[in-house]
Amino acid sequence: MKLALIGAGPRNLMALERLLAWNRRMPVKNLDIHLFDPAGIAGRVWQPDQPQELIMNSLAAKITLFTDHTIEMEGPVLPGPTLFEWSQRSGNQFILEHHYQNEKAFLNEISHLTTNSYASRGLFGIYQEWYYQQLLKDLPDSVTVTFHLERVTGIQRLTGHTYKVNFDDTAETFDGISMALGEGLAQASDSEKELAQFASENNLTYLRSGYAAEQNFDKIPAKSNVLLRGLGLNFMDAMIMLTAHRGGNFQRLDDDSLIYKPSGTEPKIYAGSGRGFPYHARGFDQKSIGETRPLYFLSNQIVAHMIDKQEQMSGQKFLDLIYSDVICTYYTKLVAQKYTGVSAHEFEQALQKDPLSQQVLDDYGISQEDRFNLENLAHPEGNAKTADDLQKVMIQYLEKDIAEAKRGNKMSPFSSAMETLRELRTNIRKVITYKLISDDDYAKYILGGFNSLNSFLAVGPPILRLEQLLALIKAGVVEILGPKLTVETNQQHFLAYSKQFSDRKVEVDGVIEARLASVDIRISTNPLIQDLLETGMARPYELHFKDGSTKQLGSMDVTTETAEMIDNDGNPVPNVYIWGISTEGRHWLTNGSPIPSVNDVRLRMADMIANQMLSYSE
Repeated sequence: MKLALIGAGPRNLMALERLLAWNRRMPVKNLDIHLFDPAGIAGRVWQPDQPQELIMNSLAAKITLFTDHTIEMEGPVLPGPTLFEWSQRSGNQFILEHHYQNEKAFLNEISHLTTNSYASRGLFGIYQEWYYQQLLKDLPDSVTVTFHLERVTGIQRLTGHTYKVNFDDTAETFDGISMALGEGLAQASDSEKELAQFASENNLTYLRSGYAAEQNFDKIPAKSNVLLRGLGLNFMDAMIMLTAHRGGNFQRLDDDSLIYKPSGTEPKIYAGSGRGFPYHARGFDQKSIGETRPLYFLSNQIVAHMIDKQEQMSGQKFLDLIYSDVICTYYTKLVAQKYTGVSAHEFEQALQKDPLSQQVLDDYGISQEDRFNLENLAHPEGNAKTADDLQKVMIQYLEKDIAEAKRGNKMSPFSSAMETLRELRTNIRKVITYKLISDDDYAKYILGGFNSLNSFLAVGPPILRLEQLLALIKAGVVEILGPKLTVETNQQHFLAYSKQFSDRKVEVDGVIEARLASVDIRISTNPLIQDLLETGMARPYELHFKDGSTKQLGSMDVTTETAEMIDNDGNPVPNVYIWGISTEGRHWLTNGSPIPSVNDVRLRMADMIANQMLSYSE
């Protein structure tokens, strides 16, 4: 049996481990596995030679590639070290043996790494290379694993479930395929082409969306004015690459705040986005590995029952269940800390009967200023009328968010509530995957609002990044223009401003799209994706509305249970799987890396796909 794993990032490395684990249980004669990735083991995102300042958004202690006892799977459990555990046990030796470009920096990083540290992305890449090399040790004679530093450009179905895979100037035949292709690049939109053309004609700079490690930030001159469009995770990366990476220095004061000492090589950075505020920081993690809060509303039991009975709920009901769990966490923590005269047990019981009711809060004397207000969270600018007002509100927002995050995700009511929102992801994913709401409600409530708000609230960076942003604002290096960011052109410059605070307009010499473009296979520049679509082996996922209309999303269509790719005729392509970011929209929140001891969906998928690939029969 000959299998192809296209993409050598975390997903297919886990698939490889699961293939080998399953093969030990049910040996396959002459198992021949091939991995393909032009970026190398770990893929584009995690390459070890990228700048050390680019860090992960999850703790090193809560990143793994190994299965554990919590994973709901049929395959054998073969545990191993987390990223942090590996770094402390064998990281030094592995790095020294392999002579990495940033060797000294990695060794220094490991020496300071703790259970509350965020590792560099490069270090996670090295962990993946170690993991891969461990898998190659002691392979049975009947198994071969081959890595190709090459790009797959096309797949042709031959007969049954055999396929010709084209890579560079070669082609080979395979019996099964797993694709985990990552973000990729999209064709430039009309507005991007216009901005790039204007930049070219006026000796300005325009950088399209992309990974920070791959962006040519050197094109931005020192002391020039540059706009970063976006205020999410990519913005934080770009901000650091234009400041600390250029020699600027952050210093922590006795009061635990940061100040920034410029190097003199920074540009003046302006920034904005649709919402106009940076993502909330992740709360200081006070939870042990695998520790979660019970879910009372969008619970495991309710979701499992709905899947079993093939029931649906309304989109509004779905959001109400999500926010009910979030709100319960918030008020339970709040009352225990601030309303000591109230019986916490009685309050929680009353709240759980109707967590969205204001009456319970009135009955227990919860002040208006303490109430969880989703509208205020979604629009932090409040009553600000001018650009100067916004700057004051922005500093208050950052200072408050940093303080709450530092209180921790078991102490701060807000940070605890946002941690519950993150812990709801497994059940939210199941609701989307199993279509427990209608396509109409999915488009209206999830695509049309919840996704953006969820990212803002619960997909944020480490606290350090917001501390650094605040220091840069106070140092005059960064200025945030606000919501509804608009970019226009005048005779010789880009003109940037917030439509909400248009009294402040700035001319900039460069524009950087500091955000990842929406995943859309229809405009992907990945030749393999375009080949699959053109030949009809794959199709975009489509929503079907009650009025008979349809809406095509930019995600790859796959089967609900098995992750098999669906062809243009609506049929599963036998033993061909695609998972991860290419299916964003068909699935929900598909990025991120595996977390230990929480029944992680990525580890479950790896086990399922590996089992199916080895045992596939027509």
